[in-house]
Amino acid sequence: MYNSKLITILTKLTTVEKEAFRKWVHSPMHNQRSDRTKLFNYLLSKRKLTPRTTDRYQVYRVVFDCTDYHDTTFKKLMNLSVQLLEDFIHFSSQKKDIQTKQKSLISFAAAHQLDQYKQQSIAKAQKKLKLLTVQNHSYFEQKTQLEKLIFESNETATDRSQTNLQDVVDQQYIAFILETLRFACEAITHQRLYKSSYNIPLLEAILQDIANGKYMDTPAIQLYYYSYLALSNPTEETHFKTLKKLLKKHPAVISPKELKSIYLIAINYCVQQLNNGAETYVKEVFELYQYGLEQTILIENNLLSRFTYKNIVAVAIRLEQYTWLKDFLQAYTPYLETTYRPHYAAYAQAKLSFAQHDFDKALQILTKVEFDNIFLNMDAKVMLLKIYYANEDFDALDALLTSFRRFLQRKSILAYQRQIHENMINLTTKLLHIPSRATQKQLALRQEIEQTNPLTEKPWLLQQLDCLGRR
Repeated sequence: MYNSKLITILTKLTTVEKEAFRKWVHSPMHNQRSDRTKLFNYLLSKRKLTPRTTDRYQVYRVVFDCTDYHDTTFKKLMNLSVQLLEDFIHFSSQKKDIQTKQKSLISFAAAHQLDQYKQQSIAKAQKKLKLLTVQNHSYFEQKTQLEKLIFESNETATDRSQTNLQDVVDQQYIAFILETLRFACEAITHQRLYKSSYNIPLLEAILQDIANGKYMDTPAIQLYYYSYLALSNPTEETHFKTLKKLLKKHPAVISPKELKSIYLIAINYCVQQLNNGAETYVKEVFELYQYGLEQTILIENNLLSRFTYKNIVAVAIRLEQYTWLKDFLQAYTPYLETTYRPHYAAYAQAKLSFAQHDFDKALQILTKVEFDNIFLNMDAKVMLLKIYYANEDFDALDALLTSFRRFLQRKSILAYQRQIHENMINLTTKLLHIPSRATQKQLALRQEIEQTNPLTEKPWLLQQLDCLGRR
């Protein structure tokens, strides 16, 4: 019974929801079966549901007050109880929708020819919609549904020369545009990672309409439009700059989850530019991270993504924002999932120690902690590479380069990430074998480094080449 659908759902209810469900169970309008009442009284009385407290034979004795267990009877009770719980969830979800009540009242009034009552309900529903700050796809869906109700409730009217049919079509199309643009952004991101291919119907027509100046007064559309342009045309920096302005100007017109998604599009745009050697985007992405943390955009369900955490550490170090980073680690490490927290905290501390040239401390951490995450593992190897080079421990470095190359060949890694690290290995190997006075070879390697993309560690490689030239 512990692994049943009933217990799984019941354990996910909050304390407030459990109390509301208890009242639901005891309401004759919703439940008229005493066996279901007894079952839920027992389950809700337990501080914690465990395999022992949900033993089916024990529960059966409590509910039916007998020791003779009948499996068919118990299974029937479980099915009926799941139905009661699902009815409660459905009711609770409807209750959260502020428009549901008004829609029901409008439909009722129209069906019973209560015209005055219908108009009052329509006015209330319209007023509530105007008060909403979030104006995303869901908002325009609600407007569409309301306009449909108004249109359908007027079908029996004597004078039908004036209708709201155009409003129905307009609101429905805006909702369609928003969903199309949102999924178009998802498609670009997905196909870059997994080499997939998607056909988005009517996308080109939508993009052309927006480019021609339509929907300028719909901020949600503008946000998704410039997100799509930034993703599909990364060389056109004006799209990113416009998107950044829109994010700060209209943060409340879409849901927090949608805002985070678009924010990550802007951040990933900067990361892509950095990987292609555009160093000016270091400051851009750092500002986005700072603002995202300050406005809690990057915090969801009281958690900070470990990938975002890792990227913030890297960018702060790149800008030598060490004091800020120490404060960040103290304040935001607790927001990591407990499963990943120790490894990512150790990685961040190693990264900071390395950046501040405390190589002994960084080495101590890197050799003590076995990073099971492939991205942390690769970054740890890059840090070791730099430490060995700085300490002129070339035997250890040569062995690391060989093992790192084999690691990349063995592991299943995204092609883009593999290329970044293979480029790093190849160019570091060439750097090791250039004599200090071979000026022409140094110039040729400089040109190769500058032209190689993607290459995250381009500044470090150029710096080492400069130091070699000064020897």
